[in-house]
Amino acid sequence: MFNPELYFYYILLLTLLIFTYLFYRRTKNLSKTLLMTITVLFFVSVVCSISLALNYYESLKPSTEGIGISNVIAYWLLGEDAWAPVWTIQLFKKAYFISLWITFILFGFLIILLFMKRKQSKTKDMN
Repeated sequence: MFNPELYFYYILLLTLLIFTYLFYRRTKNLSKTLLMTITVLFFVSVVCSISLALNYYESLKPSTEGIGISNVIAYWLLGEDAWAPVWTIQLFKKAYFISLWITFILFGFLIILLFMKRKQSKTKDMN
């Protein structure tokens, strides 16, 4: 279940969970806290997905020098240490598709939370 190619996401998720907990303790409003956290996670995930997509499509171009990481964010996500000892096109593709799925899942959560908030505000206006 643990994908070492995307350890940056795990660190980011842990950080945002701590942020969510602290923000909830201050506001005592769960829906606002969830909406803010999912929104931040979604935008970070979009940036990471775009970065990994650029890296993957850059690696598909034939080059005499071989493949490498083409941008800083992809380097943060993939690294070059023991997490990902060998860069391959399959590794780049796998990381990109995992990141894309995470982005789609977060987008779905964001839409659900926005509909719930809209429904809540309509019921408050009627009362």
